[in-house]
Amino acid sequence: MQLMRQRRRRGGPEVGLGGARMANAIDASTAGTPSEERASTRARILDVAERLFAQRGLAATAVRDIAREAGLTAPSLYNHFEGKQALYDAVLARGVQPLFDLISPLGQEDDPATAAASREAPPGERAGEFLDAIVDHFAAHPDLAKLIQHESLTGGASLSQIVEGWLRPIVAGGLAAMKRDPDNVWSEDEQPMAVAAWIHVILGHFAMAPLLRELFGVDPFAPEQLARHKQFLRRYAQLMMGG
Repeated sequence: MQLMRQRRRRGGPEVGLGGARMANAIDASTAGTPSEERASTRARILDVAERLFAQRGLAATAVRDIAREAGLTAPSLYNHFEGKQALYDAVLARGVQPLFDLISPLGQEDDPATAAASREAPPGERAGEFLDAIVDHFAAHPDLAKLIQHESLTGGASLSQIVEGWLRPIVAGGLAAMKRDPDNVWSEDEQPMAVAAWIHVILGHFAMAPLLRELFGVDPFAPEQLARHKQFLRRYAQLMMGG
């Protein structure tokens, strides 16, 4: 009785058997949700994790913080992901794999199906559709560019994972496409720098959104600004290729 009075005076919560049973019931209900609700919960976890990883990096982000902002307990989160590294891998897979899928056909010069599709559409149209798809993807994942930028600035094992697992194959595909382009105006020594410039232009619109808001008073994620960014990238592509 005296211990309960001390807890009340200190303002601490009283967690009895009923509270413990309720917490266990919440965890059990989360683990047994239908597949649709489980998929929705997983997506919510990934959204929160992407934002926190972008702000803090992998090492400085705690699983309990991700769980709390996703409206879960840490044990419930582990029903969806084995641990922080598995969650980070899932964030990267969701964010970067679609980019890899978009650009990988550009490097498949010996694939008859890819070559036939390339001949059917004008080069400018193909490039425009490709750039539009990239903008749409980053707009749907607003913290992805910040995550890549954060790891680029801090370095470490996470950056190596991003580069070796995702970005290097993407860049290789871009270089292969550039070398095959008859209108390419860049020398072999300049081509890596041209690809690097593309990365900065595409990522910068999203990674530096707060700076752009302060400088120009516009929201880079607003539909009209995304449309302008697509138009700019198409024009930039023409200039980069000597158009």
